[in-house]
Amino acid sequence: MAKYVGLMRGINVGGNRIVKMAKLRDVLTGAGFHSVQTYVQSGNIVLESDGDETTVRTEMEALCASAFGFDIPIILRPEDVFRAEAAACPYAGPDGEPLDGRLAKFLQLTYLSALPDMSLLEDVLTRYRGPEEVSLQGSVLYIYYPEGAGRSELANHLTPKKLGATPTSRNWNTVQKLLGMLAG
Repeated sequence: MAKYVGLMRGINVGGNRIVKMAKLRDVLTGAGFHSVQTYVQSGNIVLESDGDETTVRTEMEALCASAFGFDIPIILRPEDVFRAEAAACPYAGPDGEPLDGRLAKFLQLTYLSALPDMSLLEDVLTRYRGPEEVSLQGSVLYIYYPEGAGRSELANHLTPKKLGATPTSRNWNTVQKLLGMLAG
């Protein structure tokens, strides 16, 4: 049985696209997923399944559309990939602590459904000249927002259309919590 981390995009924001985590756990458990756990209301899921990554993601998205009445993109990562992506963060050390005086609350990982369209990403990064530090490794954008993501115009450019891939972001504290949930 493999462990996966599922990251739902665009739910429970501003009173729209409401997904209750208790119902989500019930739906996924009822469909045969094992050890289903959620963290906070933004749609962070850790679960186990015998299925491969594509099958698990497709089934989760179909179940959620049926249960909640709208499509919810889910970025799914197998445990080893999620762990490797967290370990690759250039703004944190091997102990998980942010480096060089950075604060965990300003560090985010933007997980992408696929490798971004590099010409689109380069266009975003050349047009935007803010204080953020951005590093792309594989299908994750590591971003340090020194003034906070809520005040950043860069965050507004991280859309499927502008990246050529579906993004969803999680702050460093959430990533660390999900790693702890994987450890069980």
